[in-house]
Amino acid sequence: MKRAYVIGHWVLTLLLAPFTSQAIQYVWGTNPHQVVGLLEVYPITVLFSIAFSLPTFLVYLTCFYFLSKQDINFAISKVILISVAVLGIYITQTMIKGSMSQDIIIAYSVTAIIVGLILRIKKSKIEPQDNFITT
Repeated sequence: MKRAYVIGHWVLTLLLAPFTSQAIQYVWGTNPHQVVGLLEVYPITVLFSIAFSLPTFLVYLTCFYFLSKQDINFAISKVILISVAVLGIYITQTMIKGSMSQDIIIAYSVTAIIVGLILRIKKSKIEPQDNFITT
């Protein structure tokens, strides 16, 4: 499996989740007038998202490494990796305990699930010369 899926899933989730959160707040929010302008806080949101997602990303990367070494169906690998991402989002936000934790958990989890399902895992090709040990 190629690492492009892992990097793409992480980056796209971090970049798109603030928009998902904004859309959820706009549609189902209790007070639509409290919706903050996304463009004003987007850079700060992305920076904090990167910082808080690093531990989850390391666990996600480790799981990807072990799954790539096994002969597991790509669909099962996707389900496992998406589950790790959603669980990591939940654990991180429950540890932070902010006033918007539930909204953040929902927005980032929905985004992680959608992005994870849309992206394709590609099989990495092993070139014949990589299989030989030279002395």
